[in-house]
Amino acid sequence: MTAAKGKEYICINCTSVTRAIYKKSDGNFIKLLDCDICGQPVDRYVECEKSIIFMDLVLQDMAAYRHILFNADDFTPQFYTKLALSLMLSEAYVRWVDFAENLSVGNGIRNNEVYLYIMCLVAASEIGMFGIIIWLYSTLKYWNKGSIQIYNACLLGQCGRLANIAAIIWYQSSSLIFQVLMLAFVLVSSIQSIRAALNIGRVESCLIITTAFVIGYSAARILEPLLINTYQYYYGV
Repeated sequence: MTAAKGKEYICINCTSVTRAIYKKSDGNFIKLLDCDICGQPVDRYVECEKSIIFMDLVLQDMAAYRHILFNADDFTPQFYTKLALSLMLSEAYVRWVDFAENLSVGNGIRNNEVYLYIMCLVAASEIGMFGIIIWLYSTLKYWNKGSIQIYNACLLGQCGRLANIAAIIWYQSSSLIFQVLMLAFVLVSSIQSIRAALNIGRVESCLIITTAFVIGYSAARILEPLLINTYQYYYGV
């Protein structure tokens, strides 16, 4: 992969900057280039299927995060936009179902899509606040870091939330064990993705992720009853 004009890649092993990942030989054959600093292939995932890359993401391989965030051309802005919408809708649907189960029968909650829209706003505020805190921290301390990579890293770290949909299908959404495991996976994934995006240590990443999560969760807990009570008050629900 020869870099386009103004495009730079990084070595997924040592994070040094390079202008190319591979070079083409006769025909469609490619040869991976070695890093001038560490001597290892700049990006071994160029030859891998996406299924292998995502498997390594699940295993929290730092190199896989670096490949997606900095080197992969097939993870376009449209991919991250769709991922953001999927995260918002899946989280909102789970909150909507949980909210419906806590209400009395016959209130028509399942036929009232307004509550789903409210939950979409709540989910968007939680994920958005999470990203804003990380972006503010990176801007203040690492002013030269790209905002796009930070935005993408925040979304990649939240991918575990999509498991909520499968949990509803398998009737596990209310399981405390599942929720704890999913939250742990999301936190670990977020720590790894932010480490890859900012090239920082584990302790620093843990602190910023924990702070961002607490602030985002608190904002959602405050906003949810406020929006629901406002809607119910003005429309007499």
